[in-house]
Amino acid sequence: MILSQQEGEAPGAPSGDPGTRAAPLPGSSQEETMGEAQMTRALRELVSLHAPTHSELLLDEAVQAAWRQPPSRAGGPPPGELMDRLREQLRGELVAFHQRLPVRPYEGVDVSPTPGCSLWLVGIPLTLFPKRDQGFSRVECIVDFRAEAATWDALRVVKLLPEERTQVMAKAELGGELQFEASAKVGLRLPVSPSMLADEVGARLYAKGQVGPFVYEASRMCVETEILQGTGARWRLDDTSSSERVGAESHQLAVVLEVRSGAPRIDAAGYLQAYSDVHWLTQTVGSFWMNLKGALRGFFHSGIPVEAYGEWSDVLPRGLWEQARGGPGPEPAPPPGP
Repeated sequence: MILSQQEGEAPGAPSGDPGTRAAPLPGSSQEETMGEAQMTRALRELVSLHAPTHSELLLDEAVQAAWRQPPSRAGGPPPGELMDRLREQLRGELVAFHQRLPVRPYEGVDVSPTPGCSLWLVGIPLTLFPKRDQGFSRVECIVDFRAEAATWDALRVVKLLPEERTQVMAKAELGGELQFEASAKVGLRLPVSPSMLADEVGARLYAKGQVGPFVYEASRMCVETEILQGTGARWRLDDTSSSERVGAESHQLAVVLEVRSGAPRIDAAGYLQAYSDVHWLTQTVGSFWMNLKGALRGFFHSGIPVEAYGEWSDVLPRGLWEQARGGPGPEPAPPPGP
């Protein structure tokens, strides 16, 4: 799997951290948290496979480890000072899915639906807000769809966009509200309010009184795609643009989803990670990180990923089915229990 879970448990939160700390991570020894109880089945199953890295906590621990390292014989600032500078540089760095998934009937002729099924194009918009001076060298995304009832034949992913080995340009027209609620449910600390518009987040993170420095010329290469067990999708986008154009950038991935008529309500969940090149990391803080052990070493070797989760309920609302097909859509969800 491209998206890997770090070994070991995340360290405890440091004191005095300005970030917003959400509920404890699901699966801890504590009682079931409110966030876990509110997760859809899609998000619960995704988190069970791709637990959060908790990058900020690992970076805090790395700073402490760096101050215990001896100074370099070549001179220069001590490792602790270099690592502390990096932590401050990355503070508030963010990646996010959007609140809404655009959905419409798929009109392509390259895919034919199974009898009794219909095809839908489901967009997956996301926005990146790097603060590292060379941006993110790669972006990896997983999205999984689940019927509310455990119905194995309700849906399947039949095509991914962009396709493998194609160039992807940033989308200037993407805007709207970003989604942070799913990340909060999982237990990630958030540098911004739970619900903000993309341009507002850019203005805040980049300390500007106007729209953030969105990079519409940014291009990436879709180097790997995979349909996961029929109901999920995975993409890897590598950076091919100039490092002089580092800034916020938005992209839209998409899946072609085949849904059986009369299927239960369909939910979706996503996991997003963005990384740096290891060579950039060594140039920035030196090679002392290679002496770190366990989860910390793996965290740095992977390029200090920043992460986010997404969750979307009722991806294909009943009204959309009726409007597009003139017939009944998925079965309405049952009322919540007492």
